[in-house]
Amino acid sequence: MKVTQLSYRNQKKVLFSNLSFDTKRNSLIVIEGKNGSGKSTLLKICLGLVKASSGQVELSERVGYVPDSSEPYFVGMSPQVFFQFLCVNLSLPESDFQQRLEDLRAKFSFHHQLMTTPIQSLSLGEKKKVMLMAAFLLDPPLYLMDEPFSGLDEQSLIYLSEKIKEELTKGKSFVIVTHGYQDYLSDTALTLQL
Repeated sequence: MKVTQLSYRNQKKVLFSNLSFDTKRNSLIVIEGKNGSGKSTLLKICLGLVKASSGQVELSERVGYVPDSSEPYFVGMSPQVFFQFLCVNLSLPESDFQQRLEDLRAKFSFHHQLMTTPIQSLSLGEKKKVMLMAAFLLDPPLYLMDEPFSGLDEQSLIYLSEKIKEELTKGKSFVIVTHGYQDYLSDTALTLQL
């Protein structure tokens, strides 16, 4: 993904201007900033969900997106149904998909009984785990993650940190919006301050 001279202005103010970066193979870009500085908006612009005021985003690869909140996406759906939907739409062999899902579920300490609970009834951390597992099941070359560490228990924080490092060694790239969890990320991260 290549971002060139990107600017965004909402009705009140300019959130960011002339922002440029490139996600090369095995790159980690961390976006920091105060609440309301445009971090989440930047990710949504990169995905084409929000229109930039000016600038350009070139996105040619598949993306694993982890939103800050999953509320609007899964009303009435359980994790089990959501993951079955992913499996069918990705045309993956079910046995391989199920094995990968079970591995992620165990590593994120996502209890089996939660698989049939409506997603909107899950805690913030449990919803975040569903979104993280979905992104890793997609196995894309690029991950865009909005506050992926928020709401997670210590074991899941450590596993997510290890998983990100593992994926980087495989040549994957990450753009991560975070607020206070930099200790869980690589020292080689490029940090952008909004």
